[in-house]
Amino acid sequence: MFKVAVGFVVVALILLAGSLYMSVAYMKQEQQLAAAGDIEGAVEKTRAAARFNPFDSMPLMVQSNLLQQQGQDEAAERALREAIDRDPANYANFVYLGNLQSSRLNQPEAAVDSYAAALEKIPRDTGLIFALAQAHTQVGDLEAAKQEYEKLVELEKIPPRGLFNLGKIYVRTGDPEKGVETLLKAKKRASANLEKAEGAKREEREAFVTSVNLALADALVVEGRYDEARAALAESGAEQAPAILELLNTDPEGYRETVLNSEV
Repeated sequence: MFKVAVGFVVVALILLAGSLYMSVAYMKQEQQLAAAGDIEGAVEKTRAAARFNPFDSMPLMVQSNLLQQQGQDEAAERALREAIDRDPANYANFVYLGNLQSSRLNQPEAAVDSYAAALEKIPRDTGLIFALAQAHTQVGDLEAAKQEYEKLVELEKIPPRGLFNLGKIYVRTGDPEKGVETLLKAKKRASANLEKAEGAKREEREAFVTSVNLALADALVVEGRYDEARAALAESGAEQAPAILELLNTDPEGYRETVLNSEV
């Protein structure tokens, strides 16, 4: 009986090794087909690889990416959910799913759940915290978004875009003074980066600074600091600045209400 049991284990190990070998071989073929532009063929190879190795989520992650290239977003989501079922400890599967739900499937509520699940596994990942904050903002939960952005502030890892978003959230949640302070920090950081940028990157950062100035004017109006708001509008250089300035001069309360009722 012992010899039979040992023999069975040996055979099982041989079969497993063969299956793993075939899975790797199919994934190599997938890479070749994808490089050649045969996305459908590459997808079929990932499916074969997944069958031969039921413990590995990588073929399904690759399959999801290929399906997204074909515009098959729902099928890509199913592949990622299967990947999570295979390897629920892998936070990357949840991140990819959250990205898909947020950017392509228009499912921000589901994205919140996916990013939160990933953060349970790596709670200090700043990129994930930022993504979760943005997802909360998409669903209109500004208080939850504020908490995530404030985590980045505490970690001293918040980017200028995060300061920009947080400043606007402060304004819309009843703390315009803190909003002004945060937006000024965003402007300072963005302006410092501007000096080092060239070409398209410089244009992008200049546009961001313009947006910060407009948001700063909004925050100053909500706080009742109209003269400073006028100065911020004058400095913004935005096409809409003259019209906003006219609104400030003729109907500051209407301007204030517009800001408070607008989306972040």
